Amino acid sequence: MSRVRRAVIFSSISQYGARIIGLVTMMIVARLLSPDEVGTFSIASALVLMISEFKMLGAGAYLIREKELNEEVIRRTLGLTIITSWALGGCVLAVGPTISNYYDLPSLSSIFNILSIGFFIGPFVSICIALLTREFNFKIILISNLSSALASLLVTVSLIYLGLSYYSLAWGQVARLTIQFGTLVIFARFALYYQPRFSKLGVIARFGVYNSLANLFRNSVNVVPDIVIGKMGTTSQVGIFSRGIGLMDFVAGTVQKGAEPVVLPYLSEAQRSGKSMVDSYTRATVLATGFAWPVLAVASVASLPVIRFFFGQQWDAAAPLASALAIWLILRTTHNFANNLLITLGKERVMIFKEAGLLIAVFILVIVSYPLSLQAVANAFIIVGFLEIFLVTVLLVRLFGLNVGLFYKSLSSSLLIAALCSFVAWLISMLVPFDQVQSWKPVLLISLILPPIWLILLKCFGHPLYKELSSAIFSFVKSRPFFRFFRGRA
Repeated sequence: MSRVRRAVIFSSISQYGARIIGLVTMMIVARLLSPDEVGTFSIASALVLMISEFKMLGAGAYLIREKELNEEVIRRTLGLTIITSWALGGCVLAVGPTISNYYDLPSLSSIFNILSIGFFIGPFVSICIALLTREFNFKIILISNLSSALASLLVTVSLIYLGLSYYSLAWGQVARLTIQFGTLVIFARFALYYQPRFSKLGVIARFGVYNSLANLFRNSVNVVPDIVIGKMGTTSQVGIFSRGIGLMDFVAGTVQKGAEPVVLPYLSEAQRSGKSMVDSYTRATVLATGFAWPVLAVASVASLPVIRFFFGQQWDAAAPLASALAIWLILRTTHNFANNLLITLGKERVMIFKEAGLLIAVFILVIVSYPLSLQAVANAFIIVGFLEIFLVTVLLVRLFGLNVGLFYKSLSSSLLIAALCSFVAWLISMLVPFDQVQSWKPVLLISLILPPIWLILLKCFGHPLYKELSSAIFSFVKSRPFFRFFRGRA
């Protein structure tokens, strides 16, 4: 089994396992807390998330991208992240009262205080994860991610039962990062690099500023509604919208997270070996859309039973929002790896302008559309999706000579498969009306019927993902003891 394929398998188990545990946490929290309570925490976490994009200052991507890596570079990178992350942690503590007054929510200040703890632990986690990722050592990352996700689940649910309400969510995040750090210390054995250096940080900082700004702008797109609606509307509306976008983002992340951590080292390795970057980017995109688009298309059709199944009927209002946001995420995943390509080829400045333009567009559209309805806000994100496709396509043509016709032709099979899968989900809704039956019935039917249909469609359309899945499954089975036993007897 190739090193990249093995890394994808371990990364997939790690990411999917952690996300399944995260989903269980979301299901329990949605039934124990009200939309108003979830909305209050969403406002605080959205603002902290924006600030936290700078706490690592691109350390992970820098260590993965560098051709030559030595102890001095690693320790200087750690030194830089300690300076920035600890300074931002202090800022979070300082601005908490001001933010609480602005939103007229006194509890936000205490939530900020709890979430600030992550800024002081984060540098040691990020450096270790980056080194493991560079080495394609996703087995240790798997252990770390699963154990920390379980810790977060246990702490969050326990504290909710003890009556800590939305504070439980904040302490759950702290528990996750703390356990992640502990497992990495035990298994990774990178103790030598927990000794920072604080000199000659300029080169790393310049790269980090570009990378962090780009991540800030890109991830802030998801939290803009929380920030704007939290001021213009109510915390209950924030909770409803955050549940809709959170569910669809969870679905999109679940079908991409397995391969996503491998993309940057994959593209970096392709560049170092002299392979065509456009071909490598196109192949990664085709494989990702073959998985993500059908799932999101089905989720858009079946948003109501999915919302009810996972979160309960008190969140029904989030279902139509989720349907529109699923379409936006289909559009967004078209060029989901564009930033990885730009980082690999040293085009971080271009990446910043792209993400900044999209973030400004989201702010304007959310502010303008909110007075109409929450559904109008969700529909505005579809406009953002088309804008992103157009902008990234133009950039890739000018910077890398992307052949637009060939690129989108390569995605046609993914689009057809997604359309057919959504059509099957619609047929199921005709047989089992989504709004008239218990939610588990359509969810069960979709779970049983769609996966084999998806695999058949991959095979019929000759999608490259089918070959990759077949090779991965065969390699896994071939390595099992029982297979070797029967092969030896033959």
